[in-house]
Amino acid sequence: MRINFLILVGLFSLQSALAQETVIDSVKVKQEKLVLEQQKAEKERIKAEEKIIKEQQKAEKERQKALKEAEKAKKDAEKAQKKAEKELKQAEKAVAQREKAKNNIEKAKSKIDSNKKDLEKDKEKFEKLRRKGVLTPEDELKWREKILKKENKALELQLDLEKAENKLRKLE
Repeated sequence: MRINFLILVGLFSLQSALAQETVIDSVKVKQEKLVLEQQKAEKERIKAEEKIIKEQQKAEKERQKALKEAEKAKKDAEKAQKKAEKELKQAEKAVAQREKAKNNIEKAKSKIDSNKKDLEKDKEKFEKLRRKGVLTPEDELKWREKILKKENKALELQLDLEKAENKLRKLE
């Protein structure tokens, strides 16, 4: 019986050892859950902050890009404006040169006309004086020299007119 008793006590002890539940401290579990939740919340906060930082960096890059594009557009506009101003000045200069060339042609023509009138008057006067027989050989020589000078002047004026016309043709 002693053996039976020992066996029973052994079985009973075994059963009580196996039947015991491990007691979990509820405070400890709550703390662990709270710590886990805090860690999870911290991770989410860090992720959110990183996302915000990335978005801010992206926005800053976009702003910088927009600024660069605006500066480039401004420079291009200034460059185009300068080019347009330069072309306008060149066009105005060309117009002024053409006007000057036309004026030179008009001046040359008026000088030629004036010279022709003077030459005709001198020739008529010379012929009139020669017909009357009033001229001495020296006077006749002076008149012929005067007429010859005016004819040479007419040729020079004609050359000037041709030069002015050539210049005008080159400008147009």
